[in-house]
Amino acid sequence: MEDRLADCQVAIIGAGPIGLMCANLLGAAGVDVLVLERNDALVGLPRAIAYDPETLRLFAQVGLFEAIADGLIQDPRVVYLNARGRKLMEMNPPRSLIGHSQLGTFYQPSLELALLDGLSRFNNARAAFAHTVVNIAQNSKDVDLLVDGPSGRRRLRAEYVVACDGGASATRQAIGARLVGSTYAERWLVIDALVDDHNIDRITFFCDPRRPAVQLPAVGKRVRWEFMQLPGESAEELSRAATVKKLLAPFVAVSRVKIERQAVYAFHARVADKWRQGRVFLAGDAAHLMPPFAGQGMNGGMKDAANLGWKLAAVLLDGADPSILDTYEIERARSVRAMVNLSRRLGAVIMPTNSAIAHARDAIFAALNLSNGFRSFILRGGVLPPPHIARSVLTGGAKDRLIGEMLPQPTVADHSATGLFDQWAGRRQWIALGIGVDPVLDLTARDRAILERLNACFICINGEAGEATLRLRCEDQQFIDWVRRRRVRSILIRPDRFIAERLDPRADLRSLDLFQRAGAAARSPAQVSGPRRELQIDPLRAH
Repeated sequence: MEDRLADCQVAIIGAGPIGLMCANLLGAAGVDVLVLERNDALVGLPRAIAYDPETLRLFAQVGLFEAIADGLIQDPRVVYLNARGRKLMEMNPPRSLIGHSQLGTFYQPSLELALLDGLSRFNNARAAFAHTVVNIAQNSKDVDLLVDGPSGRRRLRAEYVVACDGGASATRQAIGARLVGSTYAERWLVIDALVDDHNIDRITFFCDPRRPAVQLPAVGKRVRWEFMQLPGESAEELSRAATVKKLLAPFVAVSRVKIERQAVYAFHARVADKWRQGRVFLAGDAAHLMPPFAGQGMNGGMKDAANLGWKLAAVLLDGADPSILDTYEIERARSVRAMVNLSRRLGAVIMPTNSAIAHARDAIFAALNLSNGFRSFILRGGVLPPPHIARSVLTGGAKDRLIGEMLPQPTVADHSATGLFDQWAGRRQWIALGIGVDPVLDLTARDRAILERLNACFICINGEAGEATLRLRCEDQQFIDWVRRRRVRSILIRPDRFIAERLDPRADLRSLDLFQRAGAAARSPAQVSGPRRELQIDPLRAH
């Protein structure tokens, strides 16, 4: 077996979708990254099933969207039905402002394989399977990892560690973090199956107090069903072959079903009380667990990877002030808690098993659906909040709703090509964007110098600009309407495509304060310095 272990700049614990995405982001940036996975290979189980447009945009940014596109069910309708088959809600959202399908499903093993294969593009990124981290020690300069593998026990050093080791994260326990929140008393039976010639083309929530259930199409012959455990029912009873057949019978001819996987899950609504200790960070399920009703379990972790990845690269490669890493939890945790609460509210619509409560819910929705405004709001997916980050030192401080929004991604064109906006900017580039104006004119000398050292991209849409600025044309009406609503003239876009602040030639931008020394040459992994703090890892804890 090839020895994959060596000192690195970033060690990632866990080769699930979040760990592999983080490794692709860092690999593409030029960071020396190693993924450590305790299992012998990818787990290969279809656990997550729903994507959102931010996740698709992220795959496009790392050059892997085409590798997963054929495995996506894009833009299915989402319908909530009561016990009598009447619609409580229906969603059929248009293409999102950020350029991709608003929602849909995928097959997780194929997505993970695309991410793992993606690492082979980079000489500076690698994955080591059958390697378990059993201990972590850190000081102010680096992290020492003790790793058990097929060749025995080894030590390696990294400048930073990102723990993507799942809901039962041993690293979370090691850094003294704890999950805060609740676990649903009800469990759910999840069945992933192959069904020949099925005609299931929408996501349906059956809000029936006799047995709440969910049905989702996946790529090809695949279908997922989820059935709620009823009060007084054991997980063993729910999992029996006879029970499974009885549950599936109303939806499909059971003889046509080939079950790939079934499992009984407890759903959690929990967020870690801290996401970092020193040089060790938590991401994905290690940092937060949420109910599935808003489809944000894996997608929330992808947002973690996007937020943390570019900041680690900026510190390691560009000489940015390491204190920018403090903004990771600040910017993400509030959004995660809001999404957990949204998932709980949607669960409250789906899960009542008390018939009186279900009848009251039905009456409320019957009244709401008399309003064209309510139906239109739900139909366009208004219940799902747009991408947003909380304010930090990497955003402007003004009371401006534009700050912290994700930049829409319109279709644009230059003199030779047409495509989505991100095609004209690098994977981790800052962007100074002007609408009808050269953004260089709206920058102070300090800010322009910082952005030039960061190899930022200067772009003008629908206007004249100097030689240093790329000129693009845009006739995308959704984007033009957004520009008018937000009164956009010139803005600073971070590498994760969130809007940092409006440009102002009269004052330096706060969001660039910690990058004044940026542009330093790439640094090799730090040397050992100072006493290490031991973080005890229990290798028996699964991830």
